[in-house]
Amino acid sequence: MSRRRRGLLATALALLAGCAGPLPEPRPAAEPAGGSALQVLVFRGGTAARLGHNHVLRAAGLRVDWPAAGPVLAFRLDALEIDPPALRAGLGPAFASAVDDEARAGTRANLLKALDAAAHPEVVVRTLQQFGEGPRRAVEAEISLHGVTRRQWFVVDVDGRHARGEVVIRQSDFGIQPFAVLGGLLAVQDALVVQFELSRPGA
Repeated sequence: MSRRRRGLLATALALLAGCAGPLPEPRPAAEPAGGSALQVLVFRGGTAARLGHNHVLRAAGLRVDWPAAGPVLAFRLDALEIDPPALRAGLGPAFASAVDDEARAGTRANLLKALDAAAHPEVVVRTLQQFGEGPRRAVEAEISLHGVTRRQWFVVDVDGRHARGEVVIRQSDFGIQPFAVLGGLLAVQDALVVQFELSRPGA
């Protein structure tokens, strides 16, 4: 590899790590009530993807309300936990690479900037309707992110007062430009996987 190309890659990695400038600290948040949890899987992309990491984001301070139509979830972007080691360890080889504190801080800075979290600090997922009987349900929800609201269908497995599901969303559908440097040499993919487990009070 040429000296110039090595220099470009070093610059890109520094940008991804968010080494330049002060970094915002995570906002303190309470643990989710009732055992509910939500996490987001973010996948590396670009022609030099192997130099980056896949990431997992945990919604600390997740709030869940239970109106008649179905649950409403809300969380703040500045309370997201970035790459908790225990979560990474449980996600298999694709998340096996080590992510140190500096890299986590850089990911947080880039994420909050890309999502314009200062102007749009909260994500809300509101159930609109449900179909089906037994453990598997089709659910339509309204997702509000980055000042944009979209409707999305997904499948949920229900067991009594517990529910588990996942949905794929695209950042571009919400007016978000997926993070990239050097013309896409290093980037994150547009599609995100959102996974959640909900426990209704009284379970």
